Amino acid sequence: MNDSGKRYRVALAGYYGFGNLGDELLAEAAIAALLRCGVDKDRIVLMSAAPEESMQKFGVDAVDRWKIFQVRRALLQSETLLLGGGGLFQDVSSLRSCFYYWGLVRAACFYGAVPWALGQSVGPFSTRIGLGLARDALSSCRVVQVREENSEALWASMGIAFEAGGDLVLSLADFLSQSNCGDKPQKRLLINLRPDAHGLAGRFADAVSDYAASFNAELVGVALSQEDERLMSRLIDEKRLPALRIERVASLPDAARIFLRGLQETAAAGMRLHFVMLAALADIPTVAVPYDPKVESFAAAQNIPLWRGGALPPPRAASFKSDFSPQRVRGDIDSLCRKVLDRQLPSAAV
Repeated sequence: MNDSGKRYRVALAGYYGFGNLGDELLAEAAIAALLRCGVDKDRIVLMSAAPEESMQKFGVDAVDRWKIFQVRRALLQSETLLLGGGGLFQDVSSLRSCFYYWGLVRAACFYGAVPWALGQSVGPFSTRIGLGLARDALSSCRVVQVREENSEALWASMGIAFEAGGDLVLSLADFLSQSNCGDKPQKRLLINLRPDAHGLAGRFADAVSDYAASFNAELVGVALSQEDERLMSRLIDEKRLPALRIERVASLPDAARIFLRGLQETAAAGMRLHFVMLAALADIPTVAVPYDPKVESFAAAQNIPLWRGGALPPPRAASFKSDFSPQRVRGDIDSLCRKVLDRQLPSAAV
């Protein structure tokens, strides 16, 4: 306990515990930022779909995000609620995510945990309900940091204050750069596919197959989740993807091992945002598939070519703009953490 009488300084919420590497890296980056800003691990509680696994992985307390009484207790015992990165407010797949995080923010306000948000994508929205839930929740936050230009434009159009910034995973660049590159460099083409509703992954696999023949390298499937692995395994079985093997990436050390071995002989092409981002951080020439506005926005900002059908364009290494360089993103995140945590925390308005 501290002077506030509460056990935790931060209750951390996001799409954690579902086995998706990108979201797990967001949790890791948020915790690392809190530690840099003087919050001990025993003062952090994380809301997860797999709390035991999250406790072991991150070394912080965790509660089951689906158990109302555990979530209520965490919010009662915490000074703040941090929405720690990602596209939490969008209704393209369904309204459930909007309702869940809106309800979490309203509960935090009721129980006296000040809400704030870092590294957010906002939208896309197909319903006025989803947009309204996002507006109500995020306008209740002490700080909202938006991670890409499409979200910035939407938020600005509503006249709501926000901080421009980058994805939290960019702040992990030091870990990647310091990791051991391993054995003798081997020429490889790293590929990531994820399921989508429009057959985009299959068409992209066909384009990759054509490019791989001319690139003359080992083609490695890189799965950031179990669903990626299943999809690529099926495409390999159907002879649509000539990958020799699939690497399941479940942690940052896994990512460093895959992305940092033989950079000068490696190229990457993929769909998931954090696959593209990790390749960019490793200075690997990359092609991105804009299946979602967040991928298109990141690729455009970093001058990474986009595949929109037909032949695969030549991969190109990212050229980070100064405002969204890993060093700048890390500094901005730390500044916002201190802005919230270093000041007196009044009770949140209900």
